[in-house]
Amino acid sequence: MKEKGRFPSSFVKLLRLRSGQVRAGKSEGFTLIELVLALAVGSVILTGAVMSIYSVLVTTGRGTSQTVALTDINRAALAIKNDLRMAQTTDFLDGVPKSSANLTWVDYTSSFGGTGSASHSSAYVLSGKELWRNYDGTNSIVGRNVTSISFTQSGKAITVVISSGNATALSGIETITFSAHLRPEALP
Repeated sequence: MKEKGRFPSSFVKLLRLRSGQVRAGKSEGFTLIELVLALAVGSVILTGAVMSIYSVLVTTGRGTSQTVALTDINRAALAIKNDLRMAQTTDFLDGVPKSSANLTWVDYTSSFGGTGSASHSSAYVLSGKELWRNYDGTNSIVGRNVTSISFTQSGKAITVVISSGNATALSGIETITFSAHLRPEALP
């Protein structure tokens, strides 16, 4: 008859085996099933860790590429906006997009009671992925990694579309659009 509250003897033997008390003649160590299970669990954990690290690296690269592209087009847009605000004449045809721009204007200055004027010109040309600006004969690069630029005039309003970036899996193309109005051609 079984005593109440006592464990079966087979359960006690199993506990002794697992707690390090082995029977005489049995070798200590892990079974093949235990080793295979440990390798499977370790592989799943390692795969998850590697995938997480890869995901972080890809996301960081994408964010960096996007930041560089936005910086490039914002720098180019600033120079173009400043020149468009000063420009009085262009080489655009109404409603026809162009990939380059020639802008001209006259600054009317007065110093020490006299009057004078100075003519200025500014040209923008995309060469490869570099947007070049020629201001009064001086060349400078105002944007790198610029993939396309378009100028369209409608009356006195000029709309500019600039795209920048690398068309790769890690980054996309960033595009901005802005408009500016030309100044009147002469003072009233």
